[in-house]
Amino acid sequence: MKRFIMLWLVTTLASTSAYAWWGREHATVAQIAENHLTPKAKALMKEYLGGRPMAYYASHADHYRNESLIDIGFEQKDGTREVPFSHGYYVDEELKPLRDSLDANGMYLKNSVRDIVRASRNLKENHHTMNDSVRLVQLYCIIHTVGDLHCPVHAALDADSPTPHGKYRLFFRNGDKQISKSMHGLWEMRMVGGYQPWGSGDLAKILDSWSEAQIAECCKGDVYVWGEETAHLAYKLYNDYKAGEVVEKKPFHDKYQKIAERQITKAGYRLAKLLNEILN
Repeated sequence: MKRFIMLWLVTTLASTSAYAWWGREHATVAQIAENHLTPKAKALMKEYLGGRPMAYYASHADHYRNESLIDIGFEQKDGTREVPFSHGYYVDEELKPLRDSLDANGMYLKNSVRDIVRASRNLKENHHTMNDSVRLVQLYCIIHTVGDLHCPVHAALDADSPTPHGKYRLFFRNGDKQISKSMHGLWEMRMVGGYQPWGSGDLAKILDSWSEAQIAECCKGDVYVWGEETAHLAYKLYNDYKAGEVVEKKPFHDKYQKIAERQITKAGYRLAKLLNEILN
């Protein structure tokens, strides 16, 4: 039986900290993307979002998930769906994202990669004519979930792990203070926002500094390729620290902050690529 690595957003984090990768970081991804939209795409996004910037809606998928119960074309056969799209995805033993949202028994699987692909296709074909509410939900899906796709702590090592979903406990030490946290919590709450005083606009200005050649190289491939890339990063991350290990603040920050910033920057450029392809 194939071993699966499961990547998903732990929903309870959505109300725990302003430093999680769902507030400032998601807004930064959206701002970088908006900086690189074509004039036509930027005009359409302004129209569809009621004149507000993309960053305003970057975390709507977290904040208003229960209010977004709009069917946008899923094929789930059994059970109920809590949100209209997923916040995570499964990969196979080679770390490649699955291409279906149903398992061998017909049960629904979280598959945000496929959701992004589907929302992109639906918008590309119908954004001029579709219902405003449905169009907004699909834009929320793409704006938010492309950011999630680049956050590696959404990964478990494998289905047989005794500490799945990055929730195994570590001891995070800052000077004389020590707290018990999960790797997921450390990454999301203390990786970027926890160390920096900037808002999303400032952070976007700082990170949006790549050359055109670097951006073009970054944007090669498709959503499945990007998901596989993040899965490999996640696999490495969860092998760096074991359950119960003491994590010192400065070495942890020094090791991972630049990686987190690079993931946010990549997500912004790749989100711009998707939206330009959809709206042009």
